[in-house]
This record gives sequence, structure tokens and C-alpha cells, in this order.
Amino acid sequence: MIYFDNNATTPLAKEVKDEMAACFDIFGNPSSLHFEGQKSRQVIEKARRRVADFIGARPEEIVFTGSGTEANNIAVAGYALAEPDGMIITTAIEHSAVLKPVCRMEDQGRTAIKLLPDADGRIVVKDALGAIRSVQKGLVTIMLANNETGVIQPVRELVEAAKAQGLLVHTDAVQAAGKIPLNVDELGVDMLSISAHKFHGPKGIGALYIRGGVKVLPVVLGGSQEHTMRPGTENVLGIAGIGKACELASECCDSRLRDMFEELIIKNVPDSFVNGKNAPRVPNTANIGFKDIDNQALVINLDIEDIAASTGAACSSAKKEASHVLTAMCMSSAEARSSVRFSFSRYNTEEEVVTAVERIRRTVERMRGRLG
Repeated sequence: MIYFDNNATTPLAKEVKDEMAACFDIFGNPSSLHFEGQKSRQVIEKARRRVADFIGARPEEIVFTGSGTEANNIAVAGYALAEPDGMIITTAIEHSAVLKPVCRMEDQGRTAIKLLPDADGRIVVKDALGAIRSVQKGLVTIMLANNETGVIQPVRELVEAAKAQGLLVHTDAVQAAGKIPLNVDELGVDMLSISAHKFHGPKGIGALYIRGGVKVLPVVLGGSQEHTMRPGTENVLGIAGIGKACELASECCDSRLRDMFEELIIKNVPDSFVNGKNAPRVPNTANIGFKDIDNQALVINLDIEDIAASTGAACSSAKKEASHVLTAMCMSSAEARSSVRFSFSRYNTEEEVVTAVERIRRTVERMRGRLG
């Protein structure tokens, strides 16, 4: 199988697997004071330091969560609990892990502003600044990199204006981690979410950075674990895994394979087009449209050809609707429904790219022939 769906999930790195395996016999409850409990606590705090180093934070600012989705929910819903009258500024192209909590808040009477992107999928800074300057109290939550197009959003450019208004800023960096450098001080954000399985770590573990002094309330109540922000006995194995994955991800990937793939597709597959090509993008993501081709049918046919790709977010790939991200970019429903995401990792090769392009060319040609 040629696996080009690394934005959905990535294979577990051997180094991460080994790190986790070394913890199999460390079973104590990290909250216990005895020796076995403290061995587990040491694993957690070592991983916390690694995650903090990865994003330029302090260890005490890291909260381990069960996923990137949970990290986003804690950030957005936790802010809402702390500031009942605060507004929300977000975008129409966020992952559902942000959009759905925001929609629930709107249903409960909270005001939310959803910014639209330009035709390349990037939020227009001028529009965003206007929205920010119109709000006196609130949270700005904008993803750092889009999960479907890979387009990098202008988070850093918006932080100064947000701070001038006294607003907090959260960024969903789940699709940015391991692909571009992350530093919370350079970004200036107050909160940042990541998920281990997007950069060769295990599933079921994420992390939320909360800058010291930022007021966010827990959305689940229970014990005092993770500074009370995420109660429940910690997932020691998963935490060990995300720590090691962060250490490995310090070396970001380059765009060589993506650029090669896009060039060969455009050259060899007629009526194909790259979505978001004029915007800055993470180096591993190509979102390609194929005129007159149904993207779900293409993904199924490519699976038969031993190529794994996706119509968009894995959480929503079974839905029949056109991508909310691509339609927000003013693409027609037909264009959006013809688009497929290909996403690469450190384990992919040039040989796989060449082989995949030929199989894609052949498959698209066959599907168009049937239509004719």
C-alpha cells in the first residue's frame, strides 16, 4: 500500500514504539506516593518537558488530553465557562472539533464571528483585524494549518491586534505539528493544541498548551490530574509516546515530495488543479481537483490500486456533503466534490510518488472513459 493519507493519521515511529514498550511494566498510578506510582510520574514529567521543548513552552503550561479534539474543546469551551459574556472569533474552515463547540455556544446565545477565507483558503488579514477590533472581550480561535488544504493561516499577524483588545488567542496546531516549526512565544498565542498521531505518535493522546495566567475552566470535573484541567488517571503509555514523538518531530519535513507529486499530476493528468496553491502551505499536503470525477469514487478506486488518499477530514470522510473548507473558498460544489487530499510523511519515497501518479492517471482516465 502506498500510504498518502498522513493528515488522517501517521504510522507509529519505531522510536516511539520502543519508548512506549519500555513503559509496559510501569503500572503504578501516577498520583500515588509510593515507588511504583512515582515511576509513572517520572515518565509523565519527562514527556511533559519534551512537549514543552517542542513548542517553546514551560512544562507547567502543558496539559495532556485524550486527543486533539479534546484539547480544542477544553480551550474553546473552557474559555466560555470562564467568560460567560465573551465573544468568539473563528473561521468557517476550522476542524469540527472547533466549529461544533462554537455552534453549540451560538445555540446557547453567545455571539460568534466566522471569518471567510480567500480563494486560496487563507483568512484575509484585513477582514480578521476588522473583526478583532470590533470585539471588547472574547477568544480568537484560528487553526494554524488547515487539515484539508494545508494552507497556513496568518495567526501571528493577528495576535498583536487581539492582545491590544484584551482578547485571548487559541490555535489548533494539530495539522501543523511536525510539519512547520512551532514556538508559542513567536506565535504569541495563549493556547495551542496538538495530537500525537498526526506526527508518528500514538492515537488517544494530545496536549494543550495554556499560557501561565490564562483563565480557562475545566469542562470535565473530577480529580486534580493535569492541574484539574483534564481529570482522570493519566494515560502513561500514550504520554510517553507523545513525548518521544515531539522529540523526533523537531526536524520538520520538507516539500520535496509534495512539489514533485503536484508537478507530475498537473503534467500527466488533464484537467487537474491544485487547491490553495498560491497560499503558504505545510510541506506535506496536496489537495488536488480532478474535473468531472467524484472524489469518493476516486478514493475507492485508488484503494483498489493500493493507494490510500482521502476526500478530506477523516472525521467527516463518510459524509456525502461537499467539503465545508473548499466551498468556503468559493469553489463550486462540483469542484469541491472532485477534490482529493494526498498527504505525505517522512516514510514516503520518490518511487512511491512516481508509481502513484501513474496509477492515478490511469484510474482517472478509466473513470472519465466510463462517463463518456
